[in-house]
Amino acid sequence: MRFVVILKQIPDDSIKDEYQDVDQLNDSDKNVIKEALDLRDRYGGTVDVIGFGPLSAEDVMKETLTYGIDDAFLISDPQFADMDVSQVAAVIKKLDPYDLVLCGRQAIDGDSAHMASMTSCALEIPLIAYSDEITEMKDGSVFATCMGDQMAYKVEAKTPAMILSIREKNKNRFPSVPDIMKTYDGTYKTKILTNEDLNLSVTKRKVTQLRKYEVKSSKQQKLVMIGGKDEEEKATQILQLLKQKSVI
Repeated sequence: MRFVVILKQIPDDSIKDEYQDVDQLNDSDKNVIKEALDLRDRYGGTVDVIGFGPLSAEDVMKETLTYGIDDAFLISDPQFADMDVSQVAAVIKKLDPYDLVLCGRQAIDGDSAHMASMTSCALEIPLIAYSDEITEMKDGSVFATCMGDQMAYKVEAKTPAMILSIREKNKNRFPSVPDIMKTYDGTYKTKILTNEDLNLSVTKRKVTQLRKYEVKSSKQQKLVMIGGKDEEEKATQILQLLKQKSVI
């Protein structure tokens, strides 16, 4: 089986100071790499990691190699400065056939958790969201336990499938000394891919409209007291007030 892990793009140097620990894997990415390695232990196959970003992101990709993954791919090309999810999906399709595409729940910047849903849509494969445990893979299907707002529920999907993983109880793994040595002596290398390798259609974005956002100043609300000798008179005053405020 082939397991593909997507890492979040690394912020460039111009905004790097706004984030913490951007030169390291964040915890969510580490957990999903460990989960993919656990699946490889159970079912055999390979684990590939895909990252997107500048060449400086190779340091992060090297860290993934020390965990014993099979291949690390860094998609780095100036043409991909405005890469969108459709192009991310195109890169994954280049690795076809694959069985599962996994990504973590959140990154350290936007924290929007949209990567999995948008990528699965672009790939036209089923999405298993908020997977707490992949319980089994057999007969071309994957079975998982997912966490909902109120309770856990079981999900089955045909492979290939996309997994948005929130699992944190993976096998405790640490970079091994042999893998560290082979990574930093050049035996293990990150495969840098440009558009010459991928031959993707890149559409340059163009700004068509600008709108200035103005924050409305908060005005102190005046408290209005409603009086009257009976409920009918109070209701009449409330009705008049609502009409003055153009509510009704």
